[in-house]
This record gives sequence, structure tokens and C-alpha cells, in this order.
Amino acid sequence: MYLWYSLWDWIQANATVFSALTSVGMLIIWGVYLQLLLHNFRMQRRPQIIINRGHGRDLDSRCLVSNMSQSSVFVETVIACLITNKNSYCRDITDEVNEAGNEDERLRELSQAERQSGRWTRQGPLDTAEYMEGGSFRSFIECICLQHDLATNDNGLPSLEEETLEAIEIRVIGFFGPDPKPIGASRRFNISVDDDSGLIRLIPATNYTPQSSKRRHRRMLRRWVNDIE
Repeated sequence: MYLWYSLWDWIQANATVFSALTSVGMLIIWGVYLQLLLHNFRMQRRPQIIINRGHGRDLDSRCLVSNMSQSSVFVETVIACLITNKNSYCRDITDEVNEAGNEDERLRELSQAERQSGRWTRQGPLDTAEYMEGGSFRSFIECICLQHDLATNDNGLPSLEEETLEAIEIRVIGFFGPDPKPIGASRRFNISVDDDSGLIRLIPATNYTPQSSKRRHRRMLRRWVNDIE
């Protein structure tokens, strides 16, 4: 009993210290809670577009564009670029025109009216966790070569005399939720050709899709558009 009274007297004597420690502890807890709320808020407002290849790793693999954001994304422009050690050959592939005359699987699934016009579009909204199959990388290369008058070899790659083909880059420009300012995402796939077998592989240059959603990226997005005009 004496020990209990002594402890109580000690607590009363140091009540001010305990009150201060309690206030500091509550401040830390609220600070952590607010940080979690702020992090969650930023994640909800952060666009996340994933560009990848599927159904293989060669030129006939399909380009997949996925929306992993918390809100929907409207895809406005899709650009494909062939990257060499000296130049970049880009083309707007948002509205695909079947100039080569060889229908791919995507074109065969279109309506009769769309088939007759030879045109289909990659433009449109993508809801959360939704993806779009954009077509094969081979078809992208064919379209770029047609626009820039580049001859192709037996492998379907452009024949470049003084340049070395390095990669194909897919760029996406769109709008995220109600934000009126454009956002972008791009991913480069290095083109690897086996000298012995001639086997072509598309190897992602990064294990993620770089996002371009900040103010400092707007000039780069304008440059993307200028590359196809």
C-alpha cells in the first residue's frame, strides 16, 4: 500500500511532464495519420499508364496499353518511333490506315463499315484496370517505314545504310480524370537481332513505364506532337 501511494505521489508530482509527453505522442500519431492520408490522396491523383508487350517477344507480339490509375484515362494520341543511333522516325498511329493492304487480326474484327474504310482508332477512354490492345509491333514498323519511305529487309526491319536501328518507342498522350492538362507515358523496347538465326527480340529498356504528368514534362509532350506534324 505504501508503494502504491508513493507511486501516485510521484505521478502527481510529474503530471506536467506526463501531459507534455502525451501531447507529443498524439502529435506524432496525427502526423503519421495525415501523412498516410496525403499519400493516399496523391496516389489517387497520380496517373499510371503501363505500356507492355504481350503474346510473345518478337515483332508479332502485341502492344498493350493499360490504365492502372485510380481514375479513368482518355487516350488521345498514340505515337510509335523507330530509334536509331542518329535519328528518330515517328508516326502518329492513333488512327490506323491499312496502307499496306494486309489486314491484321485487329482489322478483321472490325465492322463492315470500318473494314471498307480501312481505318480504326486507338483513341478513347480507358477505365481503371482496363487495357487496350494496340496492334502488333510489326505493323507499327511497317507504318513508320511507309511514311518515311524506308525500305525493309526480309526480317521486316528498315534497311538503314549509315544508321544502326536500336529500339522502337511507344508514346501515349492522354487526359487523366477531370484534369484538363495532358499527361504522357512512354516505353522503349530495344530491338535485338541474333546474327546467326536472325531471331528478333523486343527487350524493354526499363522494367517500368516512365510517366510524364508533371508541369516540367509539358514541353516534352509538345515536342512529341511536333515530331509527327
